[in-house]
Amino acid sequence: MIAGLLAGFLSGIISGMGIGGGAILIPVLTMVLGMGQKEAQFINLVYFIPTAVAALYKHSRNGNIEKSVLKPLIIFGVAGSAAGAFLASGAGDGALRVLFGIFLGVMGIFEIIKGIRTKNKKGDEKMRIGDFIKLKEDFIKADTEGKIDIYINADNLTQFQYRELLKEFPLEALGRLEMALNG
Repeated sequence: MIAGLLAGFLSGIISGMGIGGGAILIPVLTMVLGMGQKEAQFINLVYFIPTAVAALYKHSRNGNIEKSVLKPLIIFGVAGSAAGAFLASGAGDGALRVLFGIFLGVMGIFEIIKGIRTKNKKGDEKMRIGDFIKLKEDFIKADTEGKIDIYINADNLTQFQYRELLKEFPLEALGRLEMALNG
């Protein structure tokens, strides 16, 4: 029982970060509590609903949601989840366990490689969405007040954020902004 409670709490923390609590919850349910793979995956799906709502609320309030990509992700995510549920219903627990293990292993390798690459890059930290929205508001205000030079040295912009900011500037400021941000 304590293992289940601890797994639920740790999975909630990981879920709140947007990483996916199933990476903790499913192995604990199957390996520690002896549950079947299909049952563990079902519990993970049910568990995901309230934890996702709590995380969505907090991330939304912080401005961390990129709304332009939501619609296609949701449409294809629903289609993919229906296909995955269909495939899982016909597969045995052993096959699902192996596929889940392979998935976690591959994702772990990719994350290690990504971590090594980003560690070796200088200034690779990305600006948070909430900070970007505030910066964008400041850029627009500064542009209307003719004070655009104050904000040219913004750090940690993603390519998407950089392009979005460029849309807000008058043509004469684009060259100076591009030089400063790519500098």
